Amino acid sequence: MKNLATSKNEICLIAGSGLFVNEVANYLKFKNLLGQIVIINDNKTLKKNFKNNYKQFDIKNLEKIILFIKSKNLQKIIIIGYVDLPPIDKINLSLKSKLLISKDIFLNNINDQSKILKKYLLNNKLTLLSQKKLLKEMLVTRNDEYLHKENKKIVTQLTKKKVFIRKLYSMNIGQSFIFNGDRLIAMEDIFGTNDMITRIGKISSKFNNLIFVKSKKYDQIDEIDFPVIGLETLKLLIKYKFRVICLFKNDILISEKEKFLKQIKTNKISLLVM
Repeated sequence: MKNLATSKNEICLIAGSGLFVNEVANYLKFKNLLGQIVIINDNKTLKKNFKNNYKQFDIKNLEKIILFIKSKNLQKIIIIGYVDLPPIDKINLSLKSKLLISKDIFLNNINDQSKILKKYLLNNKLTLLSQKKLLKEMLVTRNDEYLHKENKKIVTQLTKKKVFIRKLYSMNIGQSFIFNGDRLIAMEDIFGTNDMITRIGKISSKFNNLIFVKSKKYDQIDEIDFPVIGLETLKLLIKYKFRVICLFKNDILISEKEKFLKQIKTNKISLLVM
């Protein structure tokens, strides 16, 4: 069994699907913070790279996951990757646990499961860490901005719309939007960012000034589903000849940040940081 004093500084990574999970696992390992990995959505890359340090569970068995984490003397948790959370009533819970969360079910929107989960973990003396704070080296900053000279006019017009764009995010309707100049032409739906980009990309010949905007929603908590952009999305934006990517400072994590920024600079696309 691990020394308790050591494990207090270590983190249990609850892993969903996606490549970013593996990047975060390597980051935590490099920082000597990785205590244990719990996989709740199949992730072959993670299993291959951390075959001696993971345990797989069904997310419906939430209490078993918590007991396992406690058995490792770990108290800090970070959730990374796509996790398909089932409805609260489909999760296997004891009567005690049901009593703990019943107040939240009746007082909050049943769809606001992230906040319910966060409070449930806290009631079990586990701390759900902020992705924004823990992975701050991956956040987009002003220093990451790169403005290509051919996109100067588009960037100037977009900057003037900052208040309007902020109002869009205050409505909590999505993380990503596509503009063609002044016109809003698409917003992210349940199928995700890349699906939205591909839909518009297939008819991109009709547009001249495509702009991709991404940020966190107004009421989105930093611990779960914090916005991430990576090379896969960037490749689509370049493929379909988008002119500008607009990200909000400290509200987006960039996966493989060094490679991402290099790709920005080697293509005719601008990165505006608001």
